[in-house]
Amino acid sequence: MPFPEHIEKVFEAHGVPPDTKAALYDLYISMGEEVLQVFGDLVQTRGSVADLRPEDTEPIRGRVVERFLRRNHPQWIAGTPTPSLWHPRVSEGRASGLATPLGPVPDVARRAVGESQSVPDGILMLGRNAHYGGREATISFDVVAGDLGDAIAIGRAVGQQHTLPGSVGETSGTFDSEHNLALIWEVQPNVYKPAGERNREIAKVYRRHRNWHLITLASALDWLRRKGTTTYILRGEALAATHEVNPGKPVSEMIVSLHNRTVREVTTALRLGIVEATDEDGFVLLDSMVMNHALRKYVLQNGAGGMFWRVENSPAHSGV
Repeated sequence: MPFPEHIEKVFEAHGVPPDTKAALYDLYISMGEEVLQVFGDLVQTRGSVADLRPEDTEPIRGRVVERFLRRNHPQWIAGTPTPSLWHPRVSEGRASGLATPLGPVPDVARRAVGESQSVPDGILMLGRNAHYGGREATISFDVVAGDLGDAIAIGRAVGQQHTLPGSVGETSGTFDSEHNLALIWEVQPNVYKPAGERNREIAKVYRRHRNWHLITLASALDWLRRKGTTTYILRGEALAATHEVNPGKPVSEMIVSLHNRTVREVTTALRLGIVEATDEDGFVLLDSMVMNHALRKYVLQNGAGGMFWRVENSPAHSGV
């Protein structure tokens, strides 16, 4: 394992089991050196590490998240960018992405939600190279709870937790700055909807943040529009091919339908058009780096038809 040399020597001296070290390494390349600091605290409570199992490392993520939020949340409130929680995997734990506060939920996102619907009191955040998947050139949009205690509770809740802790859900994509081209490929919850005992402790704050999908997608599209970016959105029908879903756990028709409905609601509210991608659009996307390997392979074999929408600044163009 390519841990820093001094850490490798400590692990060897104390006899950390190989499978436990592998679990630690996965956390380390995702979240950086703070994982090792929290592991050190854990060791002090145990007295010995030779009998540590991989499952004993599971509390580390939650503790790192809480420390991260206590340190950075006040800076976000003050409008100051910070390192992100998740690190690009190519950096092997040694460099993080960037988390930039964009201020309160913007009016354009409130318009997408509607006057009678809940809009959380939170901070709109832009993440750069800050996605759990570790891909470079990613962008992500989150609304982090304005209250630190609420943010910590959300960050420690059960779920995918793919972007910034403290956010119920996110919109993510890839941004090619050289071509000023973007692909939105995910509108996804970070935490599971409270049900029974699952995530019961965040039930109230979840209700206030329940429109995260409309807010984050609207914010993403508005940010890209203001940059003059050529923007594509993945259709729900393309989610499985893009995310390399396990055939045993296919993307359900409900997920496809909800994704497409969210895109339609937001683009309509923002007075944007969406048109079906053409073969020419496929060549534009293939000439960029916005697609992952699985999606690129699919487009090369099958074309771009039925896979993407291109966003237009006029509502007269509509693929809905």
